[in-house]
Amino acid sequence: MGDFKLNAWHAGALKGVAMVLCLAGFLAWAQPVRADEFSDMQNEFNSFKNDEAEFESYKARVAREYAAYKTIIDEEFARYRGEILKVWGKPEVTTKKTYVGYSSDYKVKKVVDYEKGVIRISAVVPASEKEPVKVLEGHLKDLMNQSAKGAYKADQFTTGVEKKLKKKVTPSHLQGAEVGNKPIVADMVTGKLRPTTKEIDASVAGMMGSATMGKKKAPRQANAEMVTLEVKIPTTGRAVKARAYLPDVKRQAAKRGVDPALVFAVMETESAFNPMARSYVPAYGLMQIVPKSAGRDASKVVLGKDVVLSPSYLYNSGNNIAMGVAYLYILNDRYLASVKNPESRLYCVIAAYNTGAGNVARAFIGTTNINKAAKKINSMPPEKVYKVLIRKLPHKETRDYLQRVSKRIPSYQAV
Repeated sequence: MGDFKLNAWHAGALKGVAMVLCLAGFLAWAQPVRADEFSDMQNEFNSFKNDEAEFESYKARVAREYAAYKTIIDEEFARYRGEILKVWGKPEVTTKKTYVGYSSDYKVKKVVDYEKGVIRISAVVPASEKEPVKVLEGHLKDLMNQSAKGAYKADQFTTGVEKKLKKKVTPSHLQGAEVGNKPIVADMVTGKLRPTTKEIDASVAGMMGSATMGKKKAPRQANAEMVTLEVKIPTTGRAVKARAYLPDVKRQAAKRGVDPALVFAVMETESAFNPMARSYVPAYGLMQIVPKSAGRDASKVVLGKDVVLSPSYLYNSGNNIAMGVAYLYILNDRYLASVKNPESRLYCVIAAYNTGAGNVARAFIGTTNINKAAKKINSMPPEKVYKVLIRKLPHKETRDYLQRVSKRIPSYQAV
């Protein structure tokens, strides 16, 4: 859809040039045209054609680089999975709502389940280890002191992807960034956005008092055991995490005319506020931005150009929120702007964020023509629009998604 608008601009410009040439022809019949005037018009037309050719070439290069992106991800994931399997019985990896980090030798695994509110630390230790509880407590403390930046740098899969992207993608086409220093979980546990060392130590001591411990034979190592510790995150943790992103959400929402409550409801549904969220698509970060689709559309709004968004760019929470809000703006003000009722359009925008505007149209008319679908949507009250979407959206995931986001919006109306 973004490409269509650019091409339409070109078509309009060509039409304008054609009108100029027709006028020149009329003037040539009516009166003599000086050679220098005709030369100027011809140069202007040639310049436009050159710009158009350069733009098409740029688009083709970016498309090829996105294809290389997918290959790099597949290669790096296969390598990463292989390294995990050398130590563990199954390859547990980061998902949308669960962070999984490994030590450099893969013998320590740290898991934060943001949806269930659980932290799990596992370590492969020698069978002769006398104090496995202290070993696990040390790793829990390390996790509590870890920032998003530290988690990113320790992620051998993502940093491997980033390194290869820098070699394969034209530098001017690749957008990277520094990942921020917000804690990945300590804020949820302590209730403080920037907890001190003393506050972290006190929280660790409290969690250890109620921790669940486990031990069994290591799956891939001789004379070794796998010891595990599990602790609960306070039920208030998710609200604290949301508060950490409030300034960025308010700033970007005001900039694009998007309801902050919608942004938070989408964020909670997409990632449960996991700053290191990653899906198989791949989609990255708090608002699960897919570089090849929503990322390309949003980058034209946020950055003014179509670029390849690297993992580091999207693991910067401010950038991720900017891209997510920009995509909500694009859906509401461009792709679905022909839906007149604001409530009906909201339901369509929520569904489209998950599945694309074309599939929203398909729920109403069986094809992806949004303008035709809008005519049917505009003939219905919002309650019926919602019911049709819940009943006829092509994927169950999207039907569930629409219900979850819609129900969560009211809880953020006070922000």
